[in-house]
Amino acid sequence: MNISSKQLQAFLAVAQLQSFTLASEQLHMTQPALSHQIRQLEDILRVKLFERTTRQVHLSQAGKTFLPVAERVISRLLSGVSDMQAMADGRVGRVIFAALLTVGASLVPEAMAVFAKRYPQIAMEYVEESDEPIYLQVLNGDIDFGIGARPLHIDEVEFTPIYQDYLHFVCSPRHCLANRSEVSWHEIVQYPFIAMKPGTSMRQLMEKGFSMTNEPLLPVQTAIYQSTILGMVSCDLGISVLPSSLKLMFERNDVQLIPIKERLYRDIGFIFSKKRPLSKAAYSLVEVINEVVGNNRNLLPNPN
Repeated sequence: MNISSKQLQAFLAVAQLQSFTLASEQLHMTQPALSHQIRQLEDILRVKLFERTTRQVHLSQAGKTFLPVAERVISRLLSGVSDMQAMADGRVGRVIFAALLTVGASLVPEAMAVFAKRYPQIAMEYVEESDEPIYLQVLNGDIDFGIGARPLHIDEVEFTPIYQDYLHFVCSPRHCLANRSEVSWHEIVQYPFIAMKPGTSMRQLMEKGFSMTNEPLLPVQTAIYQSTILGMVSCDLGISVLPSSLKLMFERNDVQLIPIKERLYRDIGFIFSKKRPLSKAAYSLVEVINEVVGNNRNLLPNPN
């Protein structure tokens, strides 16, 4: 059985107008073409759908039975087409994206709130990840895009910078460097150091700072989360260096964040797949995030 939407629309037009002439005018087709569509439909169903007189056309009993079926099919088809067009236009759909903790706790919530208000029919799913998982999820197509540090290998992804996240020295208020307005890497390497786990953008910056002094990075503790490092530092287990974007996340009086003389930073930006174009819904979210970043530029990290 191969019933076409054109046949169903022809049937509904004749049933509504009770005239082949008026129906053919409404559908912008010739009357013989319209009659051919009806005959084909009747042949497929093996019933007569209309009773014809010299002046009028009426639904047969079979036609009356088939009418609500045809109406439901056409209604669902038109609804589905409308949904697909809305998705293509970026008015409905779903966006999945990931971001680093420091970005997710600062810029992402405001962007999500603006986006939800502006595009209420687009669902959002936010994933909080570290550098490598974000990169891999973009590559694998698990997320539409990511927000993180510039990847070391960008052959298969496109990176668009948003802001620079500078390193700050972190210590407890009781540390001998706590009242300094600025410290150097040569001073930092003299104290027990708490590091991020290997493979992260923060660990790479830590290692770069130590390399300036020709001292090896031999941490007394290693942590996965920056919040864990803050907790360890506050308990005098050691010192560390962390991104200045932490200032957007925490207001703490048990740790000191102090600028480092030799400025080191990581680029934070969008990570897109080169293999898959963004959907219009995802592109709309990127535009909103850029808008929020622009409105909060004065709050974003700087060297001081």
